[in-house]
This record gives sequence, structure tokens and C-alpha cells, in this order.
Amino acid sequence: MSADIYNIKPLTEDPKRYEDVYYNVFYKIAQKDVVLEKVNQYFDTKVIKMLTDVFGRDEEFSLLGVGVGEGPHEFHFLKSLQSYYPSICNVAVDPNEGMLQTFKDRVSSLNTNGKGSVSYDEFGGPLSEFVAGSPLAKKKYNLITSIHSLYYTHTGDFETTFTHMTSMMIDNGFIIIVCKNDSLNTKTFHKLPWLSESTQSNERLSSKTVREFAEGQGYKVTTVDISVQWDITELFKDQSEFGDKLLDFCTQAAYFRQTAPSAILDDLIAFWRSISTQDDSGRVFAPAHDEILLVSK
Repeated sequence: MSADIYNIKPLTEDPKRYEDVYYNVFYKIAQKDVVLEKVNQYFDTKVIKMLTDVFGRDEEFSLLGVGVGEGPHEFHFLKSLQSYYPSICNVAVDPNEGMLQTFKDRVSSLNTNGKGSVSYDEFGGPLSEFVAGSPLAKKKYNLITSIHSLYYTHTGDFETTFTHMTSMMIDNGFIIIVCKNDSLNTKTFHKLPWLSESTQSNERLSSKTVREFAEGQGYKVTTVDISVQWDITELFKDQSEFGDKLLDFCTQAAYFRQTAPSAILDDLIAFWRSISTQDDSGRVFAPAHDEILLVSK
């Protein structure tokens, strides 16, 4: 079976809809603030000590952010690292130049707090182009980050992305990856595997897959689970514009409610309700798990 039979269009083929779905819907339901707090807490309580135990505080520290977006995590990392390193080199890679500008503005504020200096370089494009064409990809980095970006780095597969990142990691360096362990997306694509194949989505990618691949390559991986609840109430409302966009995110197909056969849509809606819970106010929640993976050699 194929989505082509039903004229279902991959979300990635409609850039305007894609951006609308991610920045106006997904980030509102995925409890990003909770994930940000947990990741930053782990960095400050565990990762900083590992870094300072390995890398002398009199040397320049380098951080490469892959798919940084507006860089909320990387900004916190840099701010924390300033207390330990007098000079930090920061390189940001992301296809969205508007979001890179926001991150750049935030990083510039770090040079006014009287702590270590932070330099900034950026590359506006996917990681594959960065590796192929930027001299910054020839450097080695103490820390590399990929916060929910392995799905969208456009290198064809996450194994290639991971290999690119490890090739730029300095000896004794670290990679921080945040990836879904289980979510409504992964459950959806397990139920409808043809949908994932037809939309060429990496949303099925889980932290378990990443961890097993990394360990198979000889890397040590430490994992930390982050449990959240997605409010998917609007998903079950036929006349909800927000719900339509959320449905597109869950299926990675543009305008899925309008294009999918009613039998498939009804079956999917029933499936989502069966794996969700409802509170006393009638709000519907789907459990989800993110995972922090700290990768080292």
C-alpha cells in the first residue's frame, strides 16, 4: 500500500505547511519547556563536570550545534560553560537563517556579562552541505549537540548524520543528542508503516535505534528518560484548524484530514483515542518520552 494511491502529500513537499505545523502547533503541545529544563539540568549537574575533568580550563572550548533552530539549549550550555572557560568558539548549523539570526543575537548578549568570551560562526544549510563545503567542518569540537534534529538533517539517514558528527568530535569529546524514545508519531507509523515510507519520514526514528547504532560503532552512550504528556484534544475535533495541523504532524502528511480516505482517518482517530487518557476537564493526553543520549568514545 502507498500514500500515492490516496493522493496523500508528504508534509516536507509543502514547505509553508511544514513550517506552520512545526512552529505554530507542535511546539505548543510537546512541552518543550519541560524538556528544556530537564536537558539543562542534566547538563549543569552531570555534563559540565565530565567536560571540565577532560578539558583544561586554560584552553579554548569549542561547541558545534547541529540543527540548533533558535538555540535555547545551546544558549544555556554556552552560558554555563562561560563560568569555566575564558574563550569559547561556537558554530551553529541550521537551514533556517531567520532562526539562526535569533540565536546569533542571543549569543552576542553573552559577551556583555563579564565572563568568558564567546565567538560565533554559522552555516545556513543542512549538515550534509556544511560537511561538504565549509572549512568549519574541518575543525574538531569538544562538544557537539543535536537536539531533536536527527530527523530533519536531510542527509538521507541518521547513520550518515551520526558519522558526520563523530568525525568532527575531538578526542575525549562528547555529543549530546535529544531524541524521541516513544511518541504518537512512532505509534502511528508502526500502525501504518506504508505512511512512513511514502512520506519518507524519519519520525519513526527512536533513541533506542540511535543508541544501538552508536554502541555498535564502539561509542559509550549514557541515557536519561524525559517523560511528558502531549495535549492532543484538538486532534479529535473535525472543525479545528489547530487539530488539522496537529494531525498533519502526527502523520507527516500535508492536509491529511482533507486527503485521506474516511475509513483510514476514522481508524486512525480511534487508535489515537485508545492509547490516550482523558482528564476530568475532558482534555485528552498522549504519553510521550524523550531521551537524552550522551555519547563519548
